[in-house]
Amino acid sequence: MGQLRTSELLAALSVALDLTEGQRAGHALRTTYLALRLADRIGLPRETRRALLYTALLKDAGCSSNAAAVTRIFGIDDQQLKARQAVAGRSLLAMAYLSVRSLPSEPLPLQVRRLISLALSGTRERRAVEELRCERGANIARKIGCSDEVAQAIMDLHEHWDGHGLPRGLRRDAIPLLSRIVAVCAGLDIFSSVRGPTVAQQVIRARRATWYDPELSAHLLELCAGGLLDELNAPSLKEQVFSADTDQAIALASDADIDRIASAFADIVDAKSPWTGRHSQRVAAIAGRLARRFGFAGNRLRDVRIGALLHDLGKLGVPNTILDKPASFGPAEWEVIRRHPQLSRQILAQIDLFSAVAEIAACHHERLDGKGYFRGLSAESLGLSARIVAVADVFEAMTSERPYRPAMSEERALAIMRQSSGDHLAAEVITALADVDSLAA
Repeated sequence: MGQLRTSELLAALSVALDLTEGQRAGHALRTTYLALRLADRIGLPRETRRALLYTALLKDAGCSSNAAAVTRIFGIDDQQLKARQAVAGRSLLAMAYLSVRSLPSEPLPLQVRRLISLALSGTRERRAVEELRCERGANIARKIGCSDEVAQAIMDLHEHWDGHGLPRGLRRDAIPLLSRIVAVCAGLDIFSSVRGPTVAQQVIRARRATWYDPELSAHLLELCAGGLLDELNAPSLKEQVFSADTDQAIALASDADIDRIASAFADIVDAKSPWTGRHSQRVAAIAGRLARRFGFAGNRLRDVRIGALLHDLGKLGVPNTILDKPASFGPAEWEVIRRHPQLSRQILAQIDLFSAVAEIAACHHERLDGKGYFRGLSAESLGLSARIVAVADVFEAMTSERPYRPAMSEERALAIMRQSSGDHLAAEVITALADVDSLAA
């Protein structure tokens, strides 16, 4: 496949995490840059910088796991709420204001009932949701192959210096240094993006010794006085981040390494909705069997598998109010849904060696008759790799439970798919699908 740096791959995929958090694209990358500059300031040992790099890039790896719960509790767009939470205070008044502001447009009795529920169990629910997110993020880091130091730093990222953070209430030096560095840098970038550099520095100053390590806050503010936030606009920002990964940012040694990272991000995608379970993993397994059936091997087989694992990456940008909706979508909701293959393509296309992967992911909702989305491509533009993943995606979805219908049997799904062969799905791939054993394993 060629040389692909770990940091390059994670930085590209981290854009999907930014979407889930309701943050401006590049938030994780900018946080990483700020963290590395702060590391330089405090003299962080070089051998620890790689752990800091991966902690910052993967800081939101668990973000999708609590999206459904956030939507259930508040009843609104999880991304909007997360963006508001990121700049909210933690006082009772601040949380009350956030709760009232975040109530969905529903009848007053339902709003009152939701507020009462939040008042009675909001703290407990918030702790549980945060614990789920942190544990999930740590486990994703371990699956990718990061050190225990990185996993623990992600686990403790939302702890506060004064012990009033979540989920464990750690205080001061009990919070890992990497967590403290990334937390204050993430806060600086969020406020700078939303309210501007001046307000961002005021917030860091106000929250030092409560939310953030006071010494790290002081160093970061000194860097800001020297123009640190202006550096975030530099065209070479990515390369400066990648250069922090020593040994030429390590080229991934094998396809297995890339597969492991792609598989971890597939888990992040699938965790966003309770209805998707292991959808991406199962689509990849089915697509892999089909590809081998058609004689694919080497890079071509790998591209199909990675494309299948990451085909729904753009769904991290779709609110759970839409993903988990038990009824049919309205026109505006369909527009959001139709955008997710485009987002998948935009994210994956940032990786030079993923050009084929990006196209496969982009085409999973295209149709042979040109009536698919997001580009309305015709049969002539859809290669066998794209046709395989499209068939695997439809089959897996039909044989899995969804909020609007129960799961179908394999036989029923195949019968329906045959009816659409030739105009929607490729007939030759459906024929092969019927002959592949253990389809939904």
